[in-house]
This record gives sequence, C-alpha cells and structure tokens, in this order.
Amino acid sequence: MSDGKAVVDLAIIIPTLNEEHFIGRLLDSLIKQTVRPKELVVVDAFSKDKTIEEVKKRQKQFAGLRYFRIPKSTISRQRNLGVKKTTSGHLLFLDADMILGQPDTLEKYFADILIRKPDVAAASSVPDSNYWKDILYFKAEDLGFKLSQYIWPVIPARNLCIRREIFEKAGGFDETVIVAEDQDLVHRIIKKGGKLIWLKNVRMHTSVRRIKHEGRRKYVLKMLLFGLKILLWGRRKSKVEYEFGHFNSET
Repeated sequence: MSDGKAVVDLAIIIPTLNEEHFIGRLLDSLIKQTVRPKELVVVDAFSKDKTIEEVKKRQKQFAGLRYFRIPKSTISRQRNLGVKKTTSGHLLFLDADMILGQPDTLEKYFADILIRKPDVAAASSVPDSNYWKDILYFKAEDLGFKLSQYIWPVIPARNLCIRREIFEKAGGFDETVIVAEDQDLVHRIIKKGGKLIWLKNVRMHTSVRRIKHEGRRKYVLKMLLFGLKILLWGRRKSKVEYEFGHFNSET
C-alpha cells in the first residue's frame, strides 16, 4: 500500500442493504487502522439509498476497496460472493453498522489470530452508546455468547473471522437458511473438528439502532424467543422476524 502500512493476509467482507448512514463510518474506521487488510469487499443487495456512493467516496483512500452488487436474496449469498471475489487465507465478516473504535483494533485482532491459530474466532462487542442499559445488555450478551461455546455455540457474524480453508471445506454459508446462518456455519465447522476461540484484548463497537427502534425490553424478549424457537424447531422451520437492511437510519 502507498501509505506504508503493513498488509495482513485478511479479506474483510461486508454485506450491505440500505446502509448509507453506517457504511461510511465503518470504512473510515478501517482506513484509520494501523494495518491494512489485503482485501476489502462490500457486497451490496442493490440498495435504494446512497450506500454505494458512500463506498465510492472512500475508494481513493483505500486502493483495495471494491464493491459488487447482486439482487437481494439472503445475506449468506452476499457473504459467499464476497469470499469468491477474494483470495486471502483469513476471512473477516463484518456487519455494516460495526465500527473499529481504536486505530490498532485490527492489528490486535489479527495478531491474536496468528498466535492462537483458530479456525473460527470472534471478538466481544460493545455498544456505540454510553447509555448504561445498552452497556449492561451487551455485557450480558457477551457473557452468554462465551458460555455458549461449551454447550451450543452462538457466534454472531457481526464480526466473525474464519480460516478460508475450513470455510470452503464446510461449504460456506448455507444460502437456504434465513436466520442464524452464522450459527449454522459455525456448528458445521466445529463438527469437522474446527477450533473456536474468543479473541482477547480487543473489542468491536456495534450500533444499538435495532435495540432503540424496537425498544430495549421488547428486543431482549425477542432475542430470547428467537433462540428458543431455533432450539425447538431448528433454523429452517423457525419463523423469526429479523429483517436485513430494514433499520436503515440512525434513529
């Protein structure tokens, strides 16, 4: 890279749908990182807002930033396409409303990957809010995710790093799974002997837009019901309303 930053063997893949209010801040936080991913790809489901314009604005600042567009289907299809368009040995899937809060977040993230050599990894999430209820919710959620790895792993793809070789061995994301497609993939990788870890000393910030929109109490109850339905009826039979690209504003 012309900016002299070290380039790590990592492809960052970001699926988008009507994310003009969030994709820019994520890309800006990636541009400010002390290291650069080898590849940075946005896969857009033909957003009707200015998502792609926000991506284009930043291509001069990040020479490796590319975008692709496919008709809206499932978020799994977008992620799988992103993988096909890249070659790096490690894949990092990020949601568009994430943000890397510190300039060395990615450097610490990838350093832990290289040291501990997992097949699947994720970092803890913290809210992009200082409201105590949001902080408490994310602490409880994070604890639940970490405890789940010993019983029935729940790893959200808001930030999910997977070694390419085992991703391809597992067949990638199942495009027929509408909800919990991330859990489905992680479970298949673990069944193939994959190693799962939670990364140390790094946090990823995520938006509280959905929580604010739905209401905190309602959202918590919805997530608990969501998990229960999946446990009882599986991912394909569970009818859970969780719209991708629906909450397209900051409020």
